[in-house]
Amino acid sequence: MGNTVTVKNENENEIQDKIYQSFLENLKQDNSNLEILMGFSGGLDSSVLIHLLSQMRAKLNFKLKAIHVHHGLSSSADDWLNFCKEKCKLLDIEFHSEKVKINEKTSLGIEGEARKLRYKAIKETQKDIVALGHHQNDQAETLMLQLLRGAGLKGLAAMPEFDSKRKFWRPLLYIKKDTLEKYAKDKKIEYIEDESNQDINFDRNFIRKKVLPLIESRYPSSIETMSRSAINISEGHHLNELVALDDSKSVMSDDGKYLFITDLKSLPKIRAINLIRWWLSFNNLLMPSRRNIDELYKQILLIKRDTSLNLKISDDASIRAYNNKLFIVSLDINPSKFDLKWSGQEELYLPNKTKLQFIKIKEGGLSLSKLGVKTLRVRSRAGGEKLKPFSDQPSRSLKYLFQTADIPIWERGQIPLIFAKNQLVAVPNLAIQHKYKSIKGEEGYQINWLRN
Repeated sequence: MGNTVTVKNENENEIQDKIYQSFLENLKQDNSNLEILMGFSGGLDSSVLIHLLSQMRAKLNFKLKAIHVHHGLSSSADDWLNFCKEKCKLLDIEFHSEKVKINEKTSLGIEGEARKLRYKAIKETQKDIVALGHHQNDQAETLMLQLLRGAGLKGLAAMPEFDSKRKFWRPLLYIKKDTLEKYAKDKKIEYIEDESNQDINFDRNFIRKKVLPLIESRYPSSIETMSRSAINISEGHHLNELVALDDSKSVMSDDGKYLFITDLKSLPKIRAINLIRWWLSFNNLLMPSRRNIDELYKQILLIKRDTSLNLKISDDASIRAYNNKLFIVSLDINPSKFDLKWSGQEELYLPNKTKLQFIKIKEGGLSLSKLGVKTLRVRSRAGGEKLKPFSDQPSRSLKYLFQTADIPIWERGQIPLIFAKNQLVAVPNLAIQHKYKSIKGEEGYQINWLRN
């Protein structure tokens, strides 16, 4: 009897100590208003974690909230929602829920689509830190899935204990599932058993139910060693990112919008490809296949200064080249014509998913008083327009001004033009008709075109 209690206490202390150390290493700060939002499915891992965090919040000085995402995929989904709500009520934890609708025909698959919508709902509720219940077995499953998909270092690095970019914290990541099961049994913690977890038609369930048990039967410590491998791979990935960051200082523009082709070609192949991957990730693009990356590098080697390039790398983006620069260009652009009225608002959203920003300045802006108008027209380019930015120079075609300003060809048709009484008076981010510029002390508008 006494021995049993000792085992329970050791199990409890192991988990608590690991969470405490993880908190100190990743989250400890002077901010007394730290808020942790926990993703609460009601399953084993999240039920154990919310129990532990609810006990530790006073000692570690943080506010705890929970969010449950209702996917509607199971006939029990409403019961799970109510279970989580009641659990939070008993633990005195603020509870949020979000219902999402799964598109079962998506290319991501049901698992991928559910994960995407779940994280989207969490991000919309997140204030500071998000706590997730992933454990060591989840890490091994993720590594195995990524191996089978032919992932690179970023994918094989699997899940970090603390994702500083998204502020996701996984304090159970180095704790095995059976340890959590023992803790739940000892503490009489109730949790949900999702019947879909038994369906081996889902890739992760197949790995969990069939593949890993077979591997463990031959290699008992395989979960721990696979988790250690993920850590080692993560360190290699981090080193690659540091190399890419250093290379980017001479190859990438300050805003990350483009790469200089000549400088990129001067790098060894392995570093050039590493930088391209890092650049795509920097711009929040999903990583293309190895085949697409290799084709892109091949095209870059062949490209000359005046050569065009247009290589699709995903469903919504392509890589294009212009004037020794490599750009990421969105394919989700509405090319339709537009003619809108501006009447003094600070921002104007355009049909091509961009917007205009009107900022009052005292010199150098577009003067409405000189124009003798209070409203302007914002139109898409039709072709043949001219503008005279300087009094001592002739009127120039927009094509000439765009070329002089080094504006890529694919952007030119998207740039909105500003008209007053059918006269072109300004091109945002480029030029203003010289006689309508505000002088020192005179109010005018600086007009910015924002593509993102």
